[in-house]
Amino acid sequence: MKLSNMADYAVVLMTHIAIRPETVHSAADLADETHIPLPTVSKVLGAMVRGQLLMSHRGTRGGFTLAQDRASVTVSDIIQVVDGPVALTNCLEDGVGECGLESGCHARQHWNKINTAVEDALNSVSLADLVPSVPDFFAASQKAEGKESQPF
Repeated sequence: MKLSNMADYAVVLMTHIAIRPETVHSAADLADETHIPLPTVSKVLGAMVRGQLLMSHRGTRGGFTLAQDRASVTVSDIIQVVDGPVALTNCLEDGVGECGLESGCHARQHWNKINTAVEDALNSVSLADLVPSVPDFFAASQKAEGKESQPF
């Protein structure tokens, strides 16, 4: 199982925003700070706004802020906005459960158990959980680029 690039970028961007939740973050600044291409950043941020995880602020000092407290946003929430529900196999996707092998499949009940474990793990990690380890990386990244680090 591998997350899509968009889901990976979404987690990186949301974590970056969660480091300074009171700051209005522009797409250009986020692209510069995370080294994710601006068109990709814009696409992910738009999805996060539509998914009600971010708020968009218009104007010359506009940008994006978290729409919810970072402790209430899980990695699962972020992934679902970009990729939809987690489903490790086709038979688990959208609860449809239709494949040509279903009637004789003895693995399905185990795939349900595995899928639930993955969902539970993704639901157990919030943006607040991701933030403590990130400021040191962010500060080191800023220092390496010759920029002043900002207080968190």
